[in-house]
Amino acid sequence: MAAKLDALQSLGIDALIVPMPQSPARDSPAVKDAEPPTHNAALDDFDELIHQASRRGIRVLLNFPASGLTADLPSVAQLWLNHGIAGFHLVTPLPTTPEEKDAIVQALRRVTNAAVGQRIVISDFEPNWSDYDPRTQRWIVRPTPLAPRARSGLVDPTAPQLQIDSSLKRLVLPDASSLRSLIELSLDLSQVPPSLLLDLRPPPPPAGSPDPYPALAMPIAAIQLTTHPTALIDSDLTGQGASAHAPAEAGARGQSGPRATSLADWYGQLSGLRHSNAALRYGSVTVLDYDDQNALVWVRRGTSGAGASPPVFVACNLSTVPIKLSLEGALRGLNLHGTFLRTLLRSDQGMGPQDLNAVVLPPFGVYIGELGR
Repeated sequence: MAAKLDALQSLGIDALIVPMPQSPARDSPAVKDAEPPTHNAALDDFDELIHQASRRGIRVLLNFPASGLTADLPSVAQLWLNHGIAGFHLVTPLPTTPEEKDAIVQALRRVTNAAVGQRIVISDFEPNWSDYDPRTQRWIVRPTPLAPRARSGLVDPTAPQLQIDSSLKRLVLPDASSLRSLIELSLDLSQVPPSLLLDLRPPPPPAGSPDPYPALAMPIAAIQLTTHPTALIDSDLTGQGASAHAPAEAGARGQSGPRATSLADWYGQLSGLRHSNAALRYGSVTVLDYDDQNALVWVRRGTSGAGASPPVFVACNLSTVPIKLSLEGALRGLNLHGTFLRTLLRSDQGMGPQDLNAVVLPPFGVYIGELGR
C-alpha cells in the first residue's frame, strides 16, 4: 500500500480506510469476536505507512471491528490513536443492534474528542428497504432521512462525523433510479453531520449471469469524482480481483477510437478534469431525472468559488444499449441558456461538440461537456 501512495495522491485521494493490522490488541475482548483482518501488516510496516501517507497529505483511518461495548474498548482505541491514525471506521458484525452500535460510537467519540488534532469516527448507514419487486426485478430503496439540521448549528459530540451508505451491495444491478436517490441523499445540504459517503463498489454479479460490473466501473468513477467532494472508493490495492475494476472487454470492442486503457487512466483523466474545471470542483450539483432511459445525468454550475465557469453536464448510460438524450428541456427547467455542449471528456471515441437534443451514449458510456452558446 505504501508503494501506491504516489498514485493515490495523484488521483486527489486524501484519506484511506485500511484493515486493522495483526497486533496483541486483537486478543482484547473488545475486538476478539470480530472478523479476522484481511491484511496482516507488522506494526512497524503500519507505522511506516502512516508516516509516508502523512508526508503526502493523506490521512489513514482504521477499520475497527467491535462486537459490543467492553471496558477495554477505550484503551484499544487509544492504542491505535497513539500510532497516529486519523480515526476509525466502526465495523460491527451481525447481529449487533443499532443501540449497541450507537454505544460503541459514543465510546469511540469520547476517546477521539480527547485526542490532539482532528480525529474522525465513521459508521455505516443502513436505509430502509422494501421487498424485492419481481415485476421490475429490482430492489426498491427508500432511504431513511438523517436528522434535520439543528438551528444552533451544533454538532452532536457523541454521533459519528461521517456515515457510509453501502446500499449498492443490495442492488441486483445498479440503475439510474436507485443511484439517483442515493446521490440526492448524499448531497442534501439540509442534513447535519454525520455526512453521508456513498460506497460505490459494485456488488457481485447475480449467480449464473454475465458480469456487467467491469463496464459499470467507468460510470461509477464519474459519479465518484464529479458529484461530491467526499466519495468513497472501495478498491483492491493488492492487485487481486483486478478484473472487477477494469473496463469490460466486450464494451471496449464495441467502441473504436481513443479510450482509457485502464480504469486507473480513467480516474486520472477525471481527477485532472476536476482539478482544472472550476464548475466541477466547486459548483453545486443538480441531479436530473432520466430514469426512463436508465441514464444518470447531473449538472454542476457555478457558485462563488466557480466564478463565471460554464455549467458542466455529466451523463452516464447505465444500460446495455445505446441511448440518445435530449437536454434542452432540462436547460429550460434550470433557467440555463446554451446551444450546444463542448466536449470535455468521454469514455468512447466521440469527438467535437454535442447537440443538446442528441447526446448519444454507448452502453455504459460516460459523457462530460460544458454548456456553450
